[in-house]
Amino acid sequence: MLKIESFFSQKKHTLISFICIAFLVFLSSCALFKPKTPAQQNIKLGLKTVYTLDIYSENKTLHALFSGIDSQSNERALKYISSLDSGKNWIEPVTINQNLASVKKSKRGNDFQLAATDNKIMAVWQTKGAEPWTGKIAAALSKDFGKTWQQIASPVSDKYAHIDQGYFDLAADPQGNFHLVWLDDREEVGNTQGLRYAHFNTKKNNGWNRHKDLELTACTCCWASISIDSNNNIHVLYRDDSPRDMRLISSLDHGKSWQQSKTAGAFGWDFIGCPHQGGGLTNTQIDNKTILHSVIWNGKNNQQGIYYSQSELNKDKIATLLPMGDKNSASGDIAALDNDHIRIIYTSGDFESTSVITRSSTDGGQSWSNELQLTHEGAQPSHPRIIATADGFRFFWTEWQENGDALAIISKLE
Repeated sequence: MLKIESFFSQKKHTLISFICIAFLVFLSSCALFKPKTPAQQNIKLGLKTVYTLDIYSENKTLHALFSGIDSQSNERALKYISSLDSGKNWIEPVTINQNLASVKKSKRGNDFQLAATDNKIMAVWQTKGAEPWTGKIAAALSKDFGKTWQQIASPVSDKYAHIDQGYFDLAADPQGNFHLVWLDDREEVGNTQGLRYAHFNTKKNNGWNRHKDLELTACTCCWASISIDSNNNIHVLYRDDSPRDMRLISSLDHGKSWQQSKTAGAFGWDFIGCPHQGGGLTNTQIDNKTILHSVIWNGKNNQQGIYYSQSELNKDKIATLLPMGDKNSASGDIAALDNDHIRIIYTSGDFESTSVITRSSTDGGQSWSNELQLTHEGAQPSHPRIIATADGFRFFWTEWQENGDALAIISKLE
């Protein structure tokens, strides 16, 4: 009898232990799969209102460039800030354009740009051109982590000072090279612009070179995006003129020559005018293959909205083309933490109500999570950006206030 009671007692204790362990596992799994929530932070810039923004990531170091109206002088200013801990803390802003080229008023979608490599930071913006309505490219370089800035030559000669130059993007490689793309209509066609490229080497200090016309008939006011892979190949995403679809073009020799462009989404959208919609571009490496990941916008009826596009370098065929948002989705950007973890960001809504939305992929872009809203109800956000850091993804956008000013917002998932 005692042996039987002991047997059942042991079974009872075993069952209780199993239930406790299962309960602990359940709690752990709940914590593991608990949906992440966005945490927002208003960045202090010394600007009364923000016109443009750009963010550049070097592992845990973030570089940010903003233009707007200075809170003290009430003049247009270009502000640089940086963070050494993936955006948790920010170093006091530095005004770049003091005693340098003036800053022309711009807007989101025509954002001034910066890039960084080996403690060297380049900023590119529009200054006043030869005509009041034109903006000429101005550039400055910092060699002390953004503390001081020196004006450098513009990549565009004074011969074209009367031609507006904008909608640019800037990237840097580990060898100290900066790569710039922009739009200008030096051919004076009127209804299209040329997509230009120039290269700057900080070590040789020989100014801008390798000037190339990548596309002579690009859309007039849709921003381009540039991405450099681990093999230092350069890739550019831009909107074509006819049809007004997005295309990719690559250089495998550091910008000396360029391949034939290929589509990032063949919708065949014929449109007279400019949608003011560029795209976002990043890349990953899988089995020694370069995979290009794009987020693009299409305006064709019944197919309007944000799409994710994936293709392999040196292959013309698109591997993946997936709709990401509804017909009101726009202004997309994309970033990759590694080969598997990719995230996109975009706006959704109409003039009455707009939200910043993000979706993620954990299998290299083959499948995507449901939409997650990053903004509060009633917010009026514009042109969100996303970057990958050593501590995860970070999101940036501007948000209109009731008085007509715009604030810069940074957000992360917790």
